[in-house]
Amino acid sequence: APAARAQGASSDAKQPARPQEVAPARHAEPAFVEPQRTSQAVLAATRIRDGDALMRERRYREAAFAFLDAKHAAPEHVEARFKLGNALAVLGYYGRAIDEWEQASRLTQDAAIRQSAQDNITRARAKQTEAGTAPQAVGQTPGSGPVADTTRAQARRAYEQGVQHISQRAYAAALQTLTQAVQQEPLLTVAYVARGSANIGLRRYAEAAADYQFALKLDPDSASPLYGLAEAYRALGRNLEARDLYARYAASSAADVRPELQAESRQKAERLR
Repeated sequence: APAARAQGASSDAKQPARPQEVAPARHAEPAFVEPQRTSQAVLAATRIRDGDALMRERRYREAAFAFLDAKHAAPEHVEARFKLGNALAVLGYYGRAIDEWEQASRLTQDAAIRQSAQDNITRARAKQTEAGTAPQAVGQTPGSGPVADTTRAQARRAYEQGVQHISQRAYAAALQTLTQAVQQEPLLTVAYVARGSANIGLRRYAEAAADYQFALKLDPDSASPLYGLAEAYRALGRNLEARDLYARYAASSAADVRPELQAESRQKAERLR
């Protein structure tokens, strides 16, 4: 899949020096029912396990990104949203944590989960009042605040290194450096596109799809994620969705579209009819 040229993106909010825990330290989490084992649900479950381990190690910011990956893979995954709320609350992002818990409550009929979410929301609102107008408290997410120039430069270097690794078919190395790029600048769209390409190279098609889907959410007018997501869906056997994405790429006039891939997309869309 094509890796797009680096473009401007916004960045990382400062996390508090001593974050106060809201849910993890005071309440046991409710029991969650495992969703249907689709490829996206499997990816979500894997990233949730990663997030759980990071929370135990008090690496809260990394845990938040793991749970965010899980939510990107399966937006209706109750456990992913609930635990993302926990991690965001620990970091002081009370407004965003409340949003995740409210959404988790809407997605489940489980009374225990709904009650736990409401308990957490009540505590978070109290903390939100104490925090006043802090960027986290008013609803900003990790990665939505200003990024230091040095951090942005590091992210762009990691992105460029990842693209170079992809050109050399060193996909595992690319995955590592591109993950560093998105951790340093979480709204860098092209890094998600490139990481999708690395995942395609590693035959990690569900992971690739999640990256391309998030890239499209960040930049709905871009073309590169369309082609990459079509490739991932075709590999996952989701041919009708792949066909539509190939057709969208073939018809795109976005700045990052590539004529040779447009021609290829037309052929692939026709074969999938």
